[in-house]
Amino acid sequence: MKKQGKSDQDKERTEKPERIFYTFLETQEFLGVSHQTLYKLMREGLPSHKIGKKRVFLKEDLTRWIKEH
Repeated sequence: MKKQGKSDQDKERTEKPERIFYTFLETQEFLGVSHQTLYKLMREGLPSHKIGKKRVFLKEDLTRWIKEH
């Protein structure tokens, strides 16, 4: 009998869940702006969240904000 590939259960254990946020640096790259501009956009209402000491940006929030501006 041939050995099959990984089972669905094994795949679930090894696959990383999709992240729903970007880090500060990833957001800069995503928007194509400098860190100064990103801080300015935050002051102007760009939504962000704190996780511990890290600032993150939800992908959904960024997409919505871009469409609105």
